[in-house]
Amino acid sequence: MEITFSQDGLIGICVLLVIVVIMYLIVREIRLMRTNTRKLELELERDKLNVLKQDTAASIQPSLRLSADQISSLKEIEDSNVNLETEIFMKQKTIDGRLRRLENYIKREKLDLMIDRIESEEKKL
Repeated sequence: MEITFSQDGLIGICVLLVIVVIMYLIVREIRLMRTNTRKLELELERDKLNVLKQDTAASIQPSLRLSADQISSLKEIEDSNVNLETEIFMKQKTIDGRLRRLENYIKREKLDLMIDRIESEEKKL
């Protein structure tokens, strides 16, 4: 089995290969155009966001200017709140523990009384 190509067949194959390569290049260029367009849109959106951030930062800054005394008083208040929250947490844990211990004492006493009653009933029988 011998494969031979005539000159017309080879020209046809070359033409098909050229057409496939041209189609590939066209599709590739279309995809690159869409990608570049999307990149430009994203960059534009980023620029808009940066402008909005700068605008809001400029409008917020003057109202938040505090003196050193005000900042130190805010820090003292924050520290005081943290200390109070710690004390409250400690007291709540202490109370919870004592209540559980008291409940356990009561349960133990009730169980002891029940055992004593059962033993006295068993002695009567």
